[in-house]
Amino acid sequence: IQSGILTTTSTNTAVVMSISATTYRSVNYQVQVTRGTNYNMTSINVIHDGTTTYMSEYGTINQPVGVATFSSDISNGSLRLLGHPSSASETSFKVVFTALEA
Repeated sequence: IQSGILTTTSTNTAVVMSISATTYRSVNYQVQVTRGTNYNMTSINVIHDGTTTYMSEYGTINQPVGVATFSSDISNGSLRLLGHPSSASETSFKVVFTALEA
C-alpha cells in the first residue's frame, strides 16, 4: 500500500500516479480530488496485459460537482493513472493504492 499527492493548476492531463508495469499487473486506487469547495472521491481498478490498460471506476462521489475525470495507460514501462482536471483552478489529487505483482 502506497500513497501520493499531486497538485496542478492546468487542465492538461496530469500523471497522478506511476508504477512499474513490469513489476505490477493490477492496482486499486482510492482517489480524493479537491478544488476550492468541490470535493470528489472515487475508486479505480486497473489491470494491463503489458500493452493495453483496462480500467473500471466505481463508487464516485461528487460534492457538489465533478472536479476531474480519469484514464490509464502504459508509457515507457510505467502503468500510469492519468487525471484530467475540469478547471485551471488549483486541483489536488490524493491517492492511496494497493498494487499486486505480475
